[in-house]
Amino acid sequence: MWLMFFKFTRWLYQTLNSDMRPWQIALGVTLGALAGLLPLGLGTLCVFVAILLVNVHFGSATFSFAFFRLLGWALQGPLIRPLGDAALERAPQQPLITLAQTPILSWLRLDYNDVAGAVTLWAIIALPLFAAMLMLWARYQDKLKARWANSKLLKWLSKLWLFKALRYVFIGATAS
Repeated sequence: MWLMFFKFTRWLYQTLNSDMRPWQIALGVTLGALAGLLPLGLGTLCVFVAILLVNVHFGSATFSFAFFRLLGWALQGPLIRPLGDAALERAPQQPLITLAQTPILSWLRLDYNDVAGAVTLWAIIALPLFAAMLMLWARYQDKLKARWANSKLLKWLSKLWLFKALRYVFIGATAS
């Protein structure tokens, strides 16, 4: 458990201090959420190929994948499967369902309850998740980064050997 906490802290620090734009991090989190909600299969692989092809922050996508994978397991029975049932019952003759049954796209299993529920849930949360992450990272980069760089407390703490040791453990780099 402590190793996961250290890895999360390291990921968070590296993401906050990366040179990526806020939209790249937000899109990485959003696409990672789709991959995490989908059952493992060709659909998840296609989302990860899209993550690799589009210039997004891969660390944000993998962290979001892990978080939403756990959330998807918890919500599979009470929310995702019934949502998929409702989505497939409401639109059985829609062009999307007909398209999902074509030879190539049928491999993505879009007509299965679990996949349809995951895609429907992701379609509901994708825009608010993207907007929230975009605002969070843009605000961090504008305000907090400048404030932390000029902080007298952080400058004083960075001279202590204990702080240097903790920084090495959490961040993985030696303190200068």
